[in-house]
Amino acid sequence: MPIPGLPYSDEQLWDVLNGVLPAWLLLAVAPRWRLTVPIATLTAAFYSLLYVGAMAGSISDTGSQLSMADMFTYEGVARLLSNRSAVLPAWVHYVAFDLWVARWEVLDAQERGVPQLLMLAPLFCTMMAGPAGLLLYLALIRPWFSASAGRRGGAGKQD
Repeated sequence: MPIPGLPYSDEQLWDVLNGVLPAWLLLAVAPRWRLTVPIATLTAAFYSLLYVGAMAGSISDTGSQLSMADMFTYEGVARLLSNRSAVLPAWVHYVAFDLWVARWEVLDAQERGVPQLLMLAPLFCTMMAGPAGLLLYLALIRPWFSASAGRRGGAGKQD
């Protein structure tokens, strides 16, 4: 079901999802450029708005089939996600949240003085597998850099 009020199908809107790629590229290769964080923020906000519209269309399409109780059972969620009108909002949810997590990782890494080269693996994993990239950053990168290192211009853990 298309977004209410827009003359586009979910399939047509699917192509819009690649618009997230410039924000990812900026986070990976130009994280300190003054426009990178605002572009990533606006991109995440745009996809969040798209998500809200897509959910409105999905709910109106599945309204009689949807029950809040379904959201708390494996069977209910599987039934919901097997509905074609749930595909776009589900994927937009991933696109928006993964970008927002990457944005946070970059800002946190800058504050800690993490070399950008070390951020390429967690950012790629966050883009491709969301929580796996966040875990990689939290477990293998972040513990080695103190929060004040980036402000002092140094890197490494300060004890």
